Amino acid sequence: MYLLWQLKQEKRIPNVPYIIDTPMGINALNIFRENPKWHKLSVEECDKVSKMFLLVSEHKETNEIILDSRPKVVIAASGMITGGRVLSYLEHYIVQPETTIIMVGYQAEGTRGRKMLDGAKEIKFFGKYYPVNAKIVEIGGLSAHGDQNDLVNWLSDLQNKPTKVFLVHGENQPADELRIKIQEKYGFNCKIPLIGQEFEL
Repeated sequence: MYLLWQLKQEKRIPNVPYIIDTPMGINALNIFRENPKWHKLSVEECDKVSKMFLLVSEHKETNEIILDSRPKVVIAASGMITGGRVLSYLEHYIVQPETTIIMVGYQAEGTRGRKMLDGAKEIKFFGKYYPVNAKIVEIGGLSAHGDQNDLVNWLSDLQNKPTKVFLVHGENQPADELRIKIQEKYGFNCKIPLIGQEFEL
């Protein structure tokens, strides 16, 4: 958070490489560039911001970036650090105390992302345990998922009312709270299936 505050005060961006190494991130950037009415940036501003980033698509480029010892900012997505190129970066950088790993979005229980946020001293991937010497920080509020109210309101727009609603994503307590809200507001038969449980539709 200090770095963000410092940037805001100085109104400048550090002169380091900014890298997007995730196909989904590159696609999202292209969507912003192709749909200027969806955001507040002018076409010129959007182009200027886009040119700041090195867009990486080849694994060879990933390896070159990892081995480059210069300071850099890398955006490498994998949801909850379950796989993908982010693990290649972590393999090299998670052991270095000068590294800061910024997590955005929800990190579910049992995932590497949640373990790191909860202060795990080591994380296993690629069949090996790596000490977490990097600084781990979280920026909330950037998740693309709707919250509980969004989901409840979304159901009101359905043309054909469902006979059953299954909640299959999320942690137990919040999922149960959502189930109760859905049942109370709409009267839908709402279930949270257990692993291996079967239903007749």
